[in-house]
Parts: sequence; structure tokens; C-alpha cells
Amino acid sequence: MIEKIQLPKLAKQYALKKVISGSLRASFKMASTLPLPLKVLRETMERSSLIFRVRKDVQAIKVNLDGVDALRLDPETQEGGRVILHLHGGAFFGGSANTHRPLCSQIAARAKARLYILEYRLAPENPYPAALDDCLAAYQALLGAGIAAEKITLAGDSAGGNLILALALRLRDSGLPMPANLVMLSPFLNLTVSSPSVEHLAHHDPMLTRSILMRGGDAYRGPIPAQDPRVSPVFAELKGLPPTLLQCGSQEVLLDDTLLFQKQASAAGVDVRCKVFPGMWHNFQMFCDALNTASDALDEIAQFISSGAQSPSKS
Repeated sequence: MIEKIQLPKLAKQYALKKVISGSLRASFKMASTLPLPLKVLRETMERSSLIFRVRKDVQAIKVNLDGVDALRLDPETQEGGRVILHLHGGAFFGGSANTHRPLCSQIAARAKARLYILEYRLAPENPYPAALDDCLAAYQALLGAGIAAEKITLAGDSAGGNLILALALRLRDSGLPMPANLVMLSPFLNLTVSSPSVEHLAHHDPMLTRSILMRGGDAYRGPIPAQDPRVSPVFAELKGLPPTLLQCGSQEVLLDDTLLFQKQASAAGVDVRCKVFPGMWHNFQMFCDALNTASDALDEIAQFISSGAQSPSKS
């Protein structure tokens, strides 16, 4: 009989990181380099999400928010009447309530808040401004249901981070009530895909490639120039945004999107908190069942949401 070797916790976590990043390279990243139709990649993303666990203490109910389908997640424990509107990632052409239910069930349970995952319209079938219009309709539906804006958090990952920022800017410019805060995980904010990190982290990133970001961004923006603030909101005037929490990994090609937003938002007087997690990749928070770093990141998000404008210290 071969005796099992008990690895120290840090060594075990390092080994898990290597296994997960290697698996991502061999599956998600490799598939994104192939000239496959976006619909095929969308279906691949749906199947891949089955590896993640949904929390059993969070109930899921299909709902409709002013014509936009959503999945409402209700954790067993809810406090403070807080509500989270989460806009999923997927480079604008993929992702759904199904792909993001595991991650969002973690956020809802930890923040002790009801969470809605919005099924906004996807590109290329529905280019800008279809997705953003859906997001606005859903937000206004929450307000119309009697939920105070100061109780709402807008959250989003990857392309969803782009959409919540664009939504917040539209709310500001329209004079509509602003949410309590924003949470952006590895946001895809610059559709020119020209930031330095896209090139110098290309080899290190186990998930994303410039080509798939370009394909998704081009499908979403349609005839609008990639540098237009309507589709690349990092280039917009950011003054007047609510407190914002940013998280990303040090090994992802979108790192500079996060850092540029932090710089621009801080200069505009926004209370912005940014955490870059060493050795982590795009949307690493999804792997919270295996990686302590991912679990800690989700706890930070929950604390930020639960305490309103307050959050863990800057880093």
C-alpha cells in the first residue's frame, strides 16, 4: 500500500493552482484560439460551467424584470434588505445565469443578500445598445418594485464589469438614482484591446487571448469605434460614480483595464478600492471551492457589499 503524502497547506494550494491553470490552458484558452463560431464557443462555455458547485443554501427562482429574464438567488440568511444585480461575463457573446449561478450563489450567501443574474441579450445577434438597455430596464424594475437605490449593488465580471460601469454612467447622466456601490471582477473595459498587459501577459494568462476579446468586443460594439466611451467606458468621464471595489489577477491580460480604471476613477474623485491577487487569473473567484485565495476574495466582496460604502483597506 502506498502511503498518502500529506502536503503542507501552501504546497497543496500551489499544486491546485498549477492543475487548474493547466486545465484552463488546455480547454478554455485553446478553444478560444480556434476559428470556431461564437455560438459554438458560447455552448462550450455553458458545458464547462457544470464543473462548479452551486451552494445548496441558496434558492434559485426564474423571474422577469420588465421584460428581461433573470435568475433570482435567495440565500437562507438575508440581512439589511440589500440586493445585488449581477451582470455576467462572457466577452459579450457568451455566459448566462447558468454559467454564473455557482459564483453568484457564493456572493449572495456570503453577502447575505438577494441577487439577480440578468439574462441580457448577447452579441453578435444583439449588438450595442441591446445589453445595456436590458440592464437599465432591470435596474429600473428593481426601483419600481420599491427597492431603494442605496440598497442596490451593481456587480459584474469581465464583460459584465463593462456593462455595470456603462449602466452607472447612464444613470448618472440621466439623473436617475445611483446604486450604493459597484463591484467589478476582472472587468473588460477597453474594447481596443491595446493595453500593454494584453501583450506582456499573453503567455502567463491561462484563460484569455487577444483574439477572443477582439471577437467578442467587435461583435458587441457593431459600427461604434472601439475607443468610444459608450462601449469602452474606461475612457468616459468617471466623476460622480459610487464607491467601487475592483478585483483582478496579476496574470491576466486584462490587468491594465483594472489599473487604468483605478487611476482614472481616483483622479475623478471616486472612492475606488483595488486588489490585485498575485498569481491569479481571470475570474479566479469561481474556483473558491479549491483555492483559499478565491474564497478570501469572495469574503472581501461580501464585506464591501454588506457594509455599504465601507470596504477592506486598499492594497
